[in-house]
Amino acid sequence: MKSSAGSGTIKRALRQELQAARQALATAERARLDLQICAHLLRAMEPGPALALAAYHACRGEPDLAPALTALDRAGHRVHLPVLVESALQFRRWTPEARLRANRYGIPEPVDGADCPARDLDCVLMPLVAFSALGGRLGMGGGYYDRSFAFCLQQPIAERPRLIGVAYGLQLVDSLPVERWDVPLDGVVTERGMLWFDDGG
Repeated sequence: MKSSAGSGTIKRALRQELQAARQALATAERARLDLQICAHLLRAMEPGPALALAAYHACRGEPDLAPALTALDRAGHRVHLPVLVESALQFRRWTPEARLRANRYGIPEPVDGADCPARDLDCVLMPLVAFSALGGRLGMGGGYYDRSFAFCLQQPIAERPRLIGVAYGLQLVDSLPVERWDVPLDGVVTERGMLWFDDGG
């Protein structure tokens, strides 16, 4: 998966700019924004049927969902975190008591717990570097999420997981280069609330 030279340059510049802006958030401000994001997420998901969810362990300035994930686990939802397996992701059951081990990027992953195939997830909370108002997502550049959820490009929303980005409002950009393999978001949650890009929100 190689981007054109032009889009690759744009993506690199956006990653540099937005990662720096995210890292520049003051500790108290970041904590406040994280709590707002968690509150919006919980309002969107509770009460409701028990879901198979995938989330992530925050790193490099990503919004920290830990309080929401603990609350969702206690509410009966099955929370999973990504585990790197070669060039794709598997999703392993997580609980607040789960043992974690750092992967090759230093990101903690559950050591034990049942794996859930990506196709069997109901909802995926995805980290990102930037998002557009049309549902475009810019990740870190490894392509792990696009490969793991490529099947979503061929399936109607009722038959696949809902893909929800998690970000700060400052990560919204006017537009993003779109490649044929890019898997768009169904929605995004920021400190400002939930934003849906389809008719199912």
